[in-house]
Amino acid sequence: MEAVIKKLNREADIIYISPEAKNFNIISGSYLLYTSFRYFRKNTIFLVVIDPGVGTERKPLAIKTRNYIFIGPDNGVLYPSIKADEVVDLHVIDNEKVYLSKAISNTFHGRDIFSISAALLSLRVPMDTLGSKISEDRIQKVDFSVRVENNMICTKVIFIDHYGNVALALRDAKVKLGMTAQLKVGGRTYQAWTASTFQDRETGLIVYRNGYGFLELGLNKANASLLLDVKEGDDVCIEGSILVDFSPFI
Repeated sequence: MEAVIKKLNREADIIYISPEAKNFNIISGSYLLYTSFRYFRKNTIFLVVIDPGVGTERKPLAIKTRNYIFIGPDNGVLYPSIKADEVVDLHVIDNEKVYLSKAISNTFHGRDIFSISAALLSLRVPMDTLGSKISEDRIQKVDFSVRVENNMICTKVIFIDHYGNVALALRDAKVKLGMTAQLKVGGRTYQAWTASTFQDRETGLIVYRNGYGFLELGLNKANASLLLDVKEGDDVCIEGSILVDFSPFI
């Protein structure tokens, strides 16, 4: 993929967001992109290849937002980021004349469609050259919804890092420090403590606001995901009373 881009644009500056992208994991991929894109300079082109539906009828997309360009599969992985930066122009990459060859691979659209599209856009080729325009309501969305059940906020695990910290799809929520909180995961109940740092408690689960503003569950120098036996996409419910302001979620 890098070779395809460099072949068309020798001056392209290629940076990899993270070595932690997980195979086939659309939810964690969307989190990595969402928590990263704002730190890049304006007009950066993001190419995402977490694409378990490669070769099927899922659409290859090129999307311009207010400040960036996103290229990748129509499986929801791009959606939180493009929504946050506001979509300006959205196209399906269905012009076969821009594909790498007449006989593209059914298993490597990253090389044969996405990379060459990114390279062309980096050379200021108009986006409508890549294919037909579609509306935002016709693309797939990752569900980061939050619901309230019996005074508990229920949401999804959206990322587990290599330390085993468990990020939840609950952003911009501040916790009251020094409180106990009941968690429900997969029919099991756990007790956690609200905290601002890992050093606030030597043992036991803690609930805190992570570096990207998401509510997260962790253990001091241990793996919370193993204790909770969770993966991305699993539901987690937590007592709403631990939040400074519970009203936005009611």
